[in-house]
Amino acid sequence: MSVAKYVRTGAAVLGAFLVAEAAQAADPYSYGGYKDQPAPQAVPAIFWQGFYAGAHIGGLWSSVAAADNAVFIMPGVTVPATQTSSISGLFGGAQAGYNFTTGNFLYGMEADFGGMDNGGKHTFTLALPAQSITVSSNAGWYGDVTARGGFIYGDALFYAKGGFAFFTGGVNVSDLTNGISQNSGTFTGWTIGAGLEYLISPRWSAKVEYLYFDLGNNTCCFSSTAVQFDDKITMSTVKLGFNFLLHSQVTPLN
Repeated sequence: MSVAKYVRTGAAVLGAFLVAEAAQAADPYSYGGYKDQPAPQAVPAIFWQGFYAGAHIGGLWSSVAAADNAVFIMPGVTVPATQTSSISGLFGGAQAGYNFTTGNFLYGMEADFGGMDNGGKHTFTLALPAQSITVSSNAGWYGDVTARGGFIYGDALFYAKGGFAFFTGGVNVSDLTNGISQNSGTFTGWTIGAGLEYLISPRWSAKVEYLYFDLGNNTCCFSSTAVQFDDKITMSTVKLGFNFLLHSQVTPLN
């Protein structure tokens, strides 16, 4: 299964699961009357502490920069190509991490891994010298390892995170005039963002999160021409997800 098909299939399955979980959370006493149940209380902060794992789906908006991306070097002349491709798509995957709590403050580590449907193509032409260049990005796998910290308020966690990120999709730059191409390979860079996570029960949480990815530059060149490429990808992502908390607290609500 291709990365793009994996992302779409995973998004559909996870979306159905999240709808079912939301419906169950909205009607936790479907087999009894609300009048017979105690008023809900905030889950203690200690329930956040420990290992957790889950899954997520979301949308991405990326910029594949050809600004400073294609530079034609001739005797005494440098001709830069200024082009940028804007691409949107879906992504999805899994996450796992560990939380520490001190009072109402939380800190820990988190890792994400999944697939990004980030495919797109843009062709542009330069008059001096006459060249036709196609810049295309491909769907691929992504991952990040981040530090996470935040504040617990009731059943909600407000947090920020940031750290290392990579993307295997790569960027292909083709010189259609001369019939040659070069692939950038895997990108590495950093990510930073913030989110809101909410405890549906002492064992389950749902979250919404924004992350910005700067996947750095990946410089390469054609051996048969005096052309240099400095491929760069930046992304904004928004995702919905859930976590299962593997803490050791004893509770009748699972």
